[in-house]
Amino acid sequence: MAEEIGEMIAKILNLCESNPDAGLELIERTIKRSPEAASNPLMKFAKTMAYGGKGLFQLARSKPEIDFTGFGEEELRDDLGVTDTNLDYIEKGLQEIKEMEEIYPGALKKFGPEAGRMAKLKVDVIAMVLERCRPGRVQEILGKTKLSYFGPGRVSKRNECDITRKEFEIFRDVFFTCDKTAKSALISLDGRDSQGRRYVAVALYKERKIFNKWGEQSSVAGFVCLYNDRTFTSGPLPPPASSTPSEHIDKVGEKLQAPEKEGPKKKGFFKKLFI
Repeated sequence: MAEEIGEMIAKILNLCESNPDAGLELIERTIKRSPEAASNPLMKFAKTMAYGGKGLFQLARSKPEIDFTGFGEEELRDDLGVTDTNLDYIEKGLQEIKEMEEIYPGALKKFGPEAGRMAKLKVDVIAMVLERCRPGRVQEILGKTKLSYFGPGRVSKRNECDITRKEFEIFRDVFFTCDKTAKSALISLDGRDSQGRRYVAVALYKERKIFNKWGEQSSVAGFVCLYNDRTFTSGPLPPPASSTPSEHIDKVGEKLQAPEKEGPKKKGFFKKLFI
């Protein structure tokens, strides 16, 4: 049964990506015959892929030589050809994901290991493009976001942090929420909590890029800790195993008030994340 569902999913998604209009027409016909299908997670995700096709995947196929995963807005628009119309379609696609997750939490995992993994990657790609062209919009639609969506110039780290780009890879993929819309982030601390989990403490900001004029408290959107078990916490930061909570809070305050020098920009996906 799981194998048959996987094949059906693959066929529908391939149609929605390769011929989005035909895919949307098929979905609408299906819903017209069976109205209950409108809330089916497969139909929701199929619509996401159709809108993603119209918004991004067709563009990517037309320029297969371009690896756009490290692009910022200017490059996405100029080199890949992303327009506001494309972004409007992507927004519609993410809205379907939001509705799907509200009805069926964790629905993508229920598609099966391989199909679920590919589905997650597709969602990540369209969310990444939308966030880099319309900062904060992914969080506004989904109610959550992650640092991998932010892109070049919008994630930085303090020199005192020991974490390497390779070590940071797991943290960039952790979903988190924030009361205010976050458009940039600064990794202020890294360490281990009392449970032995590795974490990074992240200051979130309401401005799109703040690292050449950093530290104004009015711009703070919130603070989160991202853990290597792919969870997060907001609010007070956890104390490292080697210090008391009060000592840790004092150190955080000192680091958040100290000015940060803007380093030279580097090329490459993770090098662009860490300017």
